[in-house]
Amino acid sequence: METVPEVSVPQQRLEGAPAKVKELFGAVDERLLLPEGAWMEPQQHYLTYRRLQKFASVRVLPRKEVVAVNLKLDPATVELEEGFTRDVTKIGCLGISGVEVSLRSRADLERAEEIILRSIAAS
Repeated sequence: METVPEVSVPQQRLEGAPAKVKELFGAVDERLLLPEGAWMEPQQHYLTYRRLQKFASVRVLPRKEVVAVNLKLDPATVELEEGFTRDVTKIGCLGISGVEVSLRSRADLERAEEIILRSIAAS
């Protein structure tokens, strides 16, 4: 009997996402895997990125056309912008608790570069 490989929820969401979101996820994934020794681990509802320790988690939200990236940062050290970054330490979230960045375009990914680098450096 042939077994069918299980498809994780993140993979299902990515498969059903608009091309724009798939392309953005590819850019985010590439950026998060850039540091030496970084790797990605699929979880049930999100993807975790780590080096020595976890530094980011990613969820694809196809209906909102957003790639949500949670970074392991103290929200007090980040200038939070409504609709772009938010403190998720006290609301319960899937993935890493800290600062969530809502990416809707490559320009948003470029805007988030500095805080992404800070989260990676801390890992």
